[in-house]
Amino acid sequence: MKFIITALLIVGSLVQSYGQNNSDFVPGNKIIFEDDFSNDAIGDFPAKWNTSGSAEILTIDGQEGKWLSVSHNSIVNPEINKVLPENCTIEFDLFLQDLGQSMVPLIDFGLTPVKNILREDLYYLDKFYLRIGGYNESNGQLIEYGLRDMIGNKNSFPLTSYLNKILHVSISINKTRIRVYLDDKKLIDLPKALTEVMRNNFFINNVYTVPASEQNLLVGNIRIAETVADNRSLLIKKLLEEGQATTNEILFDVNKANIQSSSFSTIQQLGEALQNNPTLKIKIIGHTDSDGEAADNLILSDKRANAVKSYLLEKFNITSDRIIASGMGETQPVSDNNSNEGKAKNRRVEFIKVK
Repeated sequence: MKFIITALLIVGSLVQSYGQNNSDFVPGNKIIFEDDFSNDAIGDFPAKWNTSGSAEILTIDGQEGKWLSVSHNSIVNPEINKVLPENCTIEFDLFLQDLGQSMVPLIDFGLTPVKNILREDLYYLDKFYLRIGGYNESNGQLIEYGLRDMIGNKNSFPLTSYLNKILHVSISINKTRIRVYLDDKKLIDLPKALTEVMRNNFFINNVYTVPASEQNLLVGNIRIAETVADNRSLLIKKLLEEGQATTNEILFDVNKANIQSSSFSTIQQLGEALQNNPTLKIKIIGHTDSDGEAADNLILSDKRANAVKSYLLEKFNITSDRIIASGMGETQPVSDNNSNEGKAKNRRVEFIKVK
């Protein structure tokens, strides 16, 4: 049966340049699997995929390219035929269609030990999954995540703002660690969630519901690539080997020294490095852009550097004589301050190894 989609409202454009919008997501550079369905005929099931149910290729009015339309109670997966590398990234687009009164799909995606979804049931095995549902109603939206069973939710993400738009999903896998991003927002960072067998397969599921969803799950532009290591661990590698490293991934509230929670995983890596190297001593230097008064920026950068120091001392039991903190304000820019991009580069935290 041919399934025809007509979108009511199309806003935004297809994400072609992977990873550009994510604050700390870096896509892998060695492609393992890539599919935009351009070689598959409309109405066919894609040649490089497997399914436990039914799905077919179609186009969406107002959108470029082809999409895979996955029916209710159907799981699909790319046929890679090997275990995913311990360091890799997965990216794809979801089109969150809303046709009005009809029930939208409950969407699962994640990693599973099951190699052949047609012959094995992934529901009762350990796996990692993220679930998206109710995206067409603000009081019913759902984002859950878990292993075999749910372990948490992130329902603050504004799913309703993506109705009849593209939601880009990015996943970073680094051995046992998994991070999941929806567009530019990192939702999940679990350092010990994965086992090796979970990397047997990546799946996308239009989950069985009662009553059944009346709309299909729409997915496109899948890209899976290997990366050499956790890109953020390169910060520590550079600090230890070269004696200096800089990051823009430690974020603060505007004009304040309050560290944003999305930054804790980066600081955690620094804390672990200090714990694992008991003779290591560092200097933390805060830098700002040129907005505001120079004297205020100098004070603010010093407060921010000391906020990072205080976090390390408190959370990792590091003695204060191993960390020096100071601020340079706007005096050492690495880019111009005439653009938002340049200002973002100048707002940074620098770490220097002290002998």
